[in-house]
Amino acid sequence: MTISKVSELIGSSPESFEDAARSVLRRANRTLRGIVGIEVLEKRVKIEDGQVAEYRIRLRLVFQMAPETALHW
Repeated sequence: MTISKVSELIGSSPESFEDAARSVLRRANRTLRGIVGIEVLEKRVKIEDGQVAEYRIRLRLVFQMAPETALHW
């Protein structure tokens, strides 16, 4: 049996939505193991002086919980 957990994370980039999503995934991989899926929940753009200043993205990450045999207690 597999148990999964879901976390919502927000990232930003001055370059693109894709770069913002990649930055979220890079950071999440530092602390979460077993990421198996990403769902894009929302995209927003920050405008300054009539120009795109920042791309923002809200993601839902799905990752598998450690099996019971791997628990430390």
